[in-house]
Amino acid sequence: MTEEARLYGTVLYELEVPQEMVKKTGEILGENPELVRVLQSPVYRREKKHAIIEEIWKTPEYSSVMTKFLKKACDAGAIGQFPDIVKVREECERLADGVLTAQLWYVTAPDETQMEGIRQFLKKTYGKREVRLSLASHPELMGGFVLKTGDVEYDYSLLGKLKKLSQAVAG
Repeated sequence: MTEEARLYGTVLYELEVPQEMVKKTGEILGENPELVRVLQSPVYRREKKHAIIEEIWKTPEYSSVMTKFLKKACDAGAIGQFPDIVKVREECERLADGVLTAQLWYVTAPDETQMEGIRQFLKKTYGKREVRLSLASHPELMGGFVLKTGDVEYDYSLLGKLKKLSQAVAG
């Protein structure tokens, strides 16, 4: 995911565009790859792209805020990142609701006591009332685990420790 997608997703959240409008826009773009190609293409003039957006995303069904947002995203070349933009917007909503999402990569699956300890650590560290963890086995870690939320990564894996040791010896 690009920094641009993060920025546009945050802006889309802050604009308070209704979820249903965002969902419908995602469906339109997802079902029409040719539309996305045209909106991303440098061959078509900006005015033509804006006219297409205005024709598809008309008021009152779509707010003028959504139309302006799509024009800006189109002008910046970010319209093709709309799925990532939506993910960032949804993450902003969850954070505002006190829900933190995190990924846990492990070699050996943690038991329930360990899971609860990880959840409590994240709740306390980030001041959230709920933590949603997605789990994935990563045997290449050789041992331990990696916990990631947003841009912060806690690497307690054997692979991570070996990399740090190697850097320390080389540095």
